[in-house]
Amino acid sequence: MKRTLRTVALMWDALLPARGGIPEPVEPGVLRRCDPADIRGGMGRYLDASGELRLLVPDCRGLAAPFVLFRLKREGFSRCSVRVVEDGLLIQARR
Repeated sequence: MKRTLRTVALMWDALLPARGGIPEPVEPGVLRRCDPADIRGGMGRYLDASGELRLLVPDCRGLAAPFVLFRLKREGFSRCSVRVVEDGLLIQARR
């Protein structure tokens, strides 16, 4: 049940416009974990110095992947991918 609720929350948050947020420095190549509500501040907050985005949203199902891809494209990312991994959804993109 928890996975389903987190998946629905991620889908909902991906459809809402970004509120803007303070960039959070990320080391190059580091995989950052985030909750579904964290993407509301904009996906650009999690870019590393080379313009790469690598996020893991734990306990989410693949059903949310098209919604996340929509959000990434709307925010100007390219080379976007969302993969289902053992822990949840792995989001990768470049700006």
